[in-house]
Amino acid sequence: MRQVFMRKKLLRPATVGPEQVPVPRCAATGVLIGNRCSLISAGTESSSVKRNVKDMVVKAMTNPALRQSVFDMLVKDGLTRTYDRVNYETTKWTPLGYSGAGVALEVGREVEGIRPGDLVAYGGEGHAEIIHAPRNLCVRVPDGVTANDASFVALGSIALQAVRRAAVEVGDRVAVIGLGLVGQLVSQLVRTAGGRVVAIDVNAGRLELARSLGAELTLTAGPGVPDLVREATAGRGVDRVLMCASTASNEVIEQAIDMVRDRGRIVMVGFVGMDIPQEAFYRKELELLVSRSYGPGRYDPAYEQKGQDYPFSYVRWTEQRNMDEFLKLLQDGRVRVGPLVTHEFTLPQSEEAYRTLVESPGGCLGILLKYDEQQDPTLRTVQVASTRPQPRVTGRPIGMAVAGCGGFARQFHLPNLKASPHVTMRALVASTGQSAQEMATRYGAAISSTDFDAVLRDDQVDAVCIFTRDAAHARMSLAALNAGKHVFCEKPLAITVEECEQLAAQITGERICMVGFNRRFAPLVRDLQNCLKQLPGPRMMIYRVNAGALPRDNWVFDPSSAAGRIVGEVCHFVDLLTWLTGAEPVSVTATALGASSSINEMEDVSAQITFADGSVGTVIYACRGTTASGKERLEIFTGSTSLVMDDFRSLTVTGAKPLEKTDRQGDKGHGAELQHFLQCVRGEARPELTHIDGIRATLVCLAIWESARAGGEPVEIPQLEVASEKRGQVH
Repeated sequence: MRQVFMRKKLLRPATVGPEQVPVPRCAATGVLIGNRCSLISAGTESSSVKRNVKDMVVKAMTNPALRQSVFDMLVKDGLTRTYDRVNYETTKWTPLGYSGAGVALEVGREVEGIRPGDLVAYGGEGHAEIIHAPRNLCVRVPDGVTANDASFVALGSIALQAVRRAAVEVGDRVAVIGLGLVGQLVSQLVRTAGGRVVAIDVNAGRLELARSLGAELTLTAGPGVPDLVREATAGRGVDRVLMCASTASNEVIEQAIDMVRDRGRIVMVGFVGMDIPQEAFYRKELELLVSRSYGPGRYDPAYEQKGQDYPFSYVRWTEQRNMDEFLKLLQDGRVRVGPLVTHEFTLPQSEEAYRTLVESPGGCLGILLKYDEQQDPTLRTVQVASTRPQPRVTGRPIGMAVAGCGGFARQFHLPNLKASPHVTMRALVASTGQSAQEMATRYGAAISSTDFDAVLRDDQVDAVCIFTRDAAHARMSLAALNAGKHVFCEKPLAITVEECEQLAAQITGERICMVGFNRRFAPLVRDLQNCLKQLPGPRMMIYRVNAGALPRDNWVFDPSSAAGRIVGEVCHFVDLLTWLTGAEPVSVTATALGASSSINEMEDVSAQITFADGSVGTVIYACRGTTASGKERLEIFTGSTSLVMDDFRSLTVTGAKPLEKTDRQGDKGHGAELQHFLQCVRGEARPELTHIDGIRATLVCLAIWESARAGGEPVEIPQLEVASEKRGQVH
């Protein structure tokens, strides 16, 4: 299918146009829509495109904050990593659009009130031939409303929410400043609520349009407007002002204060300067409110993405209910959107549509994109035109499929795979068509896809790298292994005991299953291990991790995506201590700050692990410190020797055989880890990491949580039966 993107370019202005991307999959709480018409917002989208028409380098040179950010990255991460991050940020694709209507092709099993074949309107999604809309951002279009009119649904709900915030009463005089799309809709909705509209804009054509749609008084914006408003209201001023303009100037808020009556209400709908004259505001005892987009539910992932509705009795008008009501107003003829349409284009003409928008902003209002009616919702794989040269190796290179392309994968694994002469990037799989196609193009994959199972059926795929969120790791790893593919899975391999049991029982060892415990491959850790081989045990180990805080809306705290930071991150340090000890963990005693019954909520923890050879390892995982100090410090005491590794940048050994080593880059082993996996797939090495290491680390982390939840009670590490002969006692 085709979707419209703004494509940023490093040394050239951004461009806009359609790209071929895979069709998204339909979630249980979503609807797959064959688009018929989408609306280009002359305000929001115009601003977005205009901000990016400059050369990205020119923009960077004129932005002091951006220059400082790049300098900080250079100091911390070095030139190569900084270049990769800057290159990504300055060349990424941005989907455009957020309002449209089409025919329901597939309906998720948890969606009610919509059936395949229904005409539906959606918000929050872009200009694409096929849209996947979450159920709370999708409504059935009532009879008599066309797809063209229904495509205004998102703009209409924004306007409706603004009028609700203004609390317009019958007979109120209401000034609407700014008569773009939202302003025109606000004016009509004020009239349906019983208010009398004073419409204000600099554009004579838009003033005339507002007058034809019911505005009682229209005024050309300028310094004298407040006086004219007072004259028209017997010196009292208007009851409400809705600021729908878009300007950095402070003039709009100043005029709004001047023209509104004592104890009146001002609502900010657009983005205007907000340096409020305090004395004037105080003197009139005014109310200032902000109208946030579609209404309650906006920017709440639980509502928008997971489909969790708010109780009707407590939240009467959610964003979906606003969308539904706006369509009913269209059906009743109480709001008209046809006169707001100034241009129509087909999807292939989208570049021309945006050029018209940028070059003639005053002459554009509602711009519609129209779509063909024939769309195939099963096309979830797209061939990518690649200019990557053939690998420089003897024999067939490894055909690699990658699932997931989040920030960590883009920063480390994907650049390493692209640079390897032993790899042909066969496929890149992501949850959205945009991510799949953009990353496949960027990293040289032959195909992009949103269908993981289809990629596993590809005979040219030899191995699969899984970089998705934690909750999918076990399932996807098993599926790939059962399909005969080798697997490299980022940690953790599993997040529950049940998944550990399933992996242990089903993985036979016929295919490689390696887990992403990269710290084993860090150069200084290798040196540390070599020193330990010459020293007797048991060992006393302290691993202090200054992890730093994460925002509470981060996906690691979402039970549907992960099992929190203990399983998702502490597994790294558990694995490294186990490897350096060379003995199995036996039991755990742990204490947490603010211990919670939910594993996703637990963060700050101190855990003491006892190993079978008598060694003891303490992991202190802290999220309350500052990242300005070092992140990881490992101290080991054994054989009259102290060994200290600090942030993978220095190793100091004090004792019988002193040693001082440094690594300026702080290499944590990501490149060497992936190289080892490729060597194993090619038969050039035996795996140093297997699924058993991943299972073990997860079981220890789950025991840490159990112990901390129980107030520090010791918890033994459970033993599992495994399907193949492997080292260790996880059997």
